[in-house]
Amino acid sequence: MIGRRSLTVSTAHSFAVGAALAMFASTLPAQAPMAKGPPPKLERGNAFGEWRHWGADQWSTRYSPLDQINASNFDSLAVAWEWKGGAFGKDEYYRTTPLYANGRLYTVATTRRVVTALDPETGETLWMYRLEEGIRWQKAPRQFAGRGLAYWNAGGKERVLVTTPGYHLVSLDAKTGKPDPLFGKNGVVDLMEGLGYPMVKLAVDDSGPLVISDAAPYRQAKPGETWDPIRKIGADGSVGILSQIAASSPPMVVGNVLIVGNSSIHGYYPIRATNPIGTIRAFDIPTGRLLWKFNLVPQPGEFGADTWKNGSKQGTKGVGKTDAWAPYAADEEAGLVYIPVGMPLMDEYGGHRPGDNLFGNSLVALNVRTGTRKWHFQMVHHDIWDYDTPMAPNLMDVTIDGKPRKIVSQPTKQGWLYVFDRITGQPIWPMPETPVLKSGIPGEVSSPTQPIPTKPAPYSQQGLVEADLIDYTPAIRDSALALAKKCRMGPYYIPPAANDGKDATGYKCAWYAPGASGGVNIDGGATIDPETGMIYVASITGLSTTALQNDPCSEFAYSSPANNCGLLGALPAPAGYKPPENVGFAGRASGSNIGGISIAKPKEYGGITAYNLMTGDKAWWMPNAGFLKQTSRDPLFAGVTLPPLGGRGQAQAMTTKTLVIYGTGRSGGLPGEPPKLFALDKKTGKQIGAVQIPAKTTAVPMTFLHKGRQYIVFATGAEENTSLVALKLPRK
Repeated sequence: MIGRRSLTVSTAHSFAVGAALAMFASTLPAQAPMAKGPPPKLERGNAFGEWRHWGADQWSTRYSPLDQINASNFDSLAVAWEWKGGAFGKDEYYRTTPLYANGRLYTVATTRRVVTALDPETGETLWMYRLEEGIRWQKAPRQFAGRGLAYWNAGGKERVLVTTPGYHLVSLDAKTGKPDPLFGKNGVVDLMEGLGYPMVKLAVDDSGPLVISDAAPYRQAKPGETWDPIRKIGADGSVGILSQIAASSPPMVVGNVLIVGNSSIHGYYPIRATNPIGTIRAFDIPTGRLLWKFNLVPQPGEFGADTWKNGSKQGTKGVGKTDAWAPYAADEEAGLVYIPVGMPLMDEYGGHRPGDNLFGNSLVALNVRTGTRKWHFQMVHHDIWDYDTPMAPNLMDVTIDGKPRKIVSQPTKQGWLYVFDRITGQPIWPMPETPVLKSGIPGEVSSPTQPIPTKPAPYSQQGLVEADLIDYTPAIRDSALALAKKCRMGPYYIPPAANDGKDATGYKCAWYAPGASGGVNIDGGATIDPETGMIYVASITGLSTTALQNDPCSEFAYSSPANNCGLLGALPAPAGYKPPENVGFAGRASGSNIGGISIAKPKEYGGITAYNLMTGDKAWWMPNAGFLKQTSRDPLFAGVTLPPLGGRGQAQAMTTKTLVIYGTGRSGGLPGEPPKLFALDKKTGKQIGAVQIPAKTTAVPMTFLHKGRQYIVFATGAEENTSLVALKLPRK
């Protein structure tokens, strides 16, 4: 069952949209004042002082040339307004970067991905829209607000486009919030159609959401089955495919073409060994007409199909996921869109999918007009580390060795920037295929080599070797080495070990750095300065372990430790089954500590690392929010002055004419310190300002110029307490 709710908030009382809307209704204007004059000149698909794309522009620079807010006044910033997204419903945490275009601010909020337009000066709601998706929303694998929207302006028409949790694509009039009647079917394109799977009537057997695995999904409705409104089970009229598929990032606008990808279930604890393959599709923005489709798992006869040794056809065991779930970037002049592709099914075991598994873990350049592949580069062959590409690449024009180059830089979980000529795909600096450790897990055939960038230097701890260990005293070094040798060591790409004693290496665990969270992940990423050739990478660093289990209640031989037995949709538990201990990610890092101190030496990793992409050299490093003092009550460290650690968490950064501005992220900040927004000098990394904010940032901030005043806006909060917060300078 699909319904639509779209309204201008000044008339909200005539709609049954609940008390959250009514509180806004009586005082808000129908629309913000629009700028007059000729259309603004666009640079990289963005107008001066605006933020029309998730990453500011098509190049995903996260850069604004504004300098009204600068080193001399940053500390004077004050809250201009706070918009309560939680009034429309709850969210997991608020991971949204708004857009600003033509005098309005646009955002999404809540697990239902409510679209709203705001007055940038006051934060007042102008209109809202929500698509009712029934059980397709209830069982959505990515049930959160998403990371943002797409904006299009051409021929006197303005549109805001959103991909919903239930996997629909909606085009809204940017002035009114009403669906575009010329787009798809009354403004909506069903993205489940055209994927090659049968569309069937859907039903559910429970009223809860989809859990983090693929347990408790919907099923095909029985003939004549109806909806039970009391128990909230049965068939509600929804139609879709019998697999979990969604979109977790906004689509990409390139001219009149909208590039749309998808995301799948999490790969942590899947039960089923098949899953929908990732696809990239392009739609005509004025009409919603499908233009082309590109398969991220090459189907038989397509380029790359031979890298799936057991076959790549949809529905084949081991085939699935490989979804490009992060935001994208584009070069409209070159006619190319750059797709950062995730990993195949599942995260840390690939015995069911032998081969390199194209286009998993790749950066793929596609022709915007035709969808044909111009070039690709696979950064991880046969991924068994959960190193899916988690962030939009960054485009830049620079001079290297005296020659102008058009480049694209891809930040990754594995702690490297991979830098290419964005037209040809050739690496700017060598990335030789280098021998790596072999997996010892039964049935796993890991890749014998991986491409290792020679430049730039890494920004996170990679693997664990003896030189990495703390050695403040001989006793400390001996203890650290003894602990380190309990798990498999190596410089990078250490294959996970099996905890059942059947690993050919003899180990029951392996060191894991960077871990599944990165390096770079979606909460951090990179921002660039297109004027200077500098890139600023916000990352985390850490050390943990992997130890895979033989899971009798899933279709996989091995998986991350989880108790899938008993979940709806899981295989039955065998006789005498005992649930695994220490499941989830929480216990992995504890095994790398002695007396609360990591056995890995503190280094200039994590935080914000600046690189000069004209040379590939590191320019400076700053920790996220500052340094943490290390202390231990363990007698081993008695009398030892321990070096400080860089602040935890993934910073969330953008760049302006003179500053790098960042928030600490939801897990960052120093103990006992209030949440702050920081400003660094772009050239040196020196902190030149910090201003207290109501709560920690939970997504990348953005900035814009409205009525002659520069604003900074960021998302914050979780559950029912999500907000957008706007900062501005006081009037002189």
